[in-house]
Amino acid sequence: MIIFDGDKLAAQQEKDLKQEVQDLRDGGVKLKIAAILFTEDQGSQLYTRLKSEAAARVGIEYEAHEFSMTEGTDEVEQKLAELNGDLTVTGIIIQKPWRNTWAEVKGIDQMKGNKAVRQAFNSWWQFLTSKIELAKDVDGLHPDQDKVLPATAKAVMTILNKAFLELKISPTAQKQLQILVLGRSDIVGQPVFRELQKQGFQVKLLTRDDVKQRMSSNKKFLDADIIISATGVKHLISGEMVKEGVVVIDVGEPRPDVDLESMKDKAAFITPVPGGVGPMTVMSLLKSCVIIAA
Repeated sequence: MIIFDGDKLAAQQEKDLKQEVQDLRDGGVKLKIAAILFTEDQGSQLYTRLKSEAAARVGIEYEAHEFSMTEGTDEVEQKLAELNGDLTVTGIIIQKPWRNTWAEVKGIDQMKGNKAVRQAFNSWWQFLTSKIELAKDVDGLHPDQDKVLPATAKAVMTILNKAFLELKISPTAQKQLQILVLGRSDIVGQPVFRELQKQGFQVKLLTRDDVKQRMSSNKKFLDADIIISATGVKHLISGEMVKEGVVVIDVGEPRPDVDLESMKDKAAFITPVPGGVGPMTVMSLLKSCVIIAA
C-alpha cells in the first residue's frame, strides 16, 4: 500500500512556486491574499495560520480579517466590497466555518432537523461568497465561478493524478475505473464530481442518504475502484467495505473519514489524515493566486 505523503509533495511544489512568485515580483507584480474568517471556528483559525505561514515562505502577502458569526452580514459585506476594490489585493477567500459551529453560535436548534440547518447555513454561505468579485475569487467560492477550482478540490485532482502515476495506470485504463465521491459540499464533493465528469471519468456523487443506504446493505463501497470521501464522519469507511486495490482519497480533515489501519491489506493507494490532502490544499490555493494574477 502506498501512503501518500502530502507534506513531501507540497514542499517540492513550494520551491517551484517561490520562484514563480519572485518572477512576478521582478516584473512589478506583488501578490496578496485577503482572508475573511470567523473567530468562533477553531478550524478556520488553524487553516488560516497554516496558509499564512506557507504564503510568507513563497513571498505572497496574506492578511486576515476576523468577524464574529454573532453579527449580521453587513460588516462582512462591507469589507468584501472594500477588498474587491483594493488594487493591491490579488485574491479573496472566505474561510468556511463548520456548519455545527455556525448553528450553535447562531442559536439554531439543530434538533429541528439537519435539512433545515443545512438550508439556512447554505443560504448564509452563498450570500457571502456571491459578494466576492469573480476576478479575485482565488478559492473558487463564488456560485458563478467556473474557471477556478476550490483549493481542496484542486488538491484532490492533483493527488488522484499522483496515484495514477504511482500505480502506473494508463490514461485509457483510468477512464474505465468507477469513482465514488462521498459528500456534496460546494468546496469539495460537487466541484470534484463536475471536474471528473468534465474529464470523462465514470463517477457517481453520493448524497448522505446514498451513503446510509450503502452502509446498511451488502453493497457498501465494493463497486468503487476509487473513493474520494469528504463527509466529516470519523472512520466512516473501513477495510471490509472496499475492494482490494482501491484508491482512497480521504478529505475528512481534521477527522479522518477512513480507518487507515484497517485499509492496510486492501488499499493500493491512500491519503492519511493529517498529512495528505491538507498540505496540498494550501499549495493549491497559493498556486491559484499566481494563476489569477498572470
